[in-house]
Amino acid sequence: MKVRAAAGGVAGELFGLERVRIAVRDAGNLERDLESLGRALWAAHARAVLDAAGLNAEPAPIGWRAERYVAQRGRITATGRSEDGSVTISVRGMRYWRVSIAGNGHIARVEEAADALLREHRRKLRALKRTIWQPGGTQAARTGAEA
Repeated sequence: MKVRAAAGGVAGELFGLERVRIAVRDAGNLERDLESLGRALWAAHARAVLDAAGLNAEPAPIGWRAERYVAQRGRITATGRSEDGSVTISVRGMRYWRVSIAGNGHIARVEEAADALLREHRRKLRALKRTIWQPGGTQAARTGAEA
């Protein structure tokens, strides 16, 4: 699934949860615009997922595991860095974004950092899901054992 968004002087595309492509129209306040773009792309992705499921909003969590998952998902922090370390993107709950660009900050480095952020966020989401729904490992999940 591909989604698009724009914020300030930047526009971007999010391809699934795998990679990001960014275009800069005006580098006025690039870091702030990229933070806004990150939030906008994430919101567009969430909206596309809900639309594909025929939902108007995320369903209310049912049961303690779902409630715990939603609460802890909103506290996940993740960071992505470009290979050369010139760009760092940090998030908390995919709502609070912080972009830091040192030096020239070529847009390809921003995309590297964004891709790294997505990988770390996915890894942390998987770990959270395992912790909540498979507390005793995969065998416990198969047998229905509770923690």
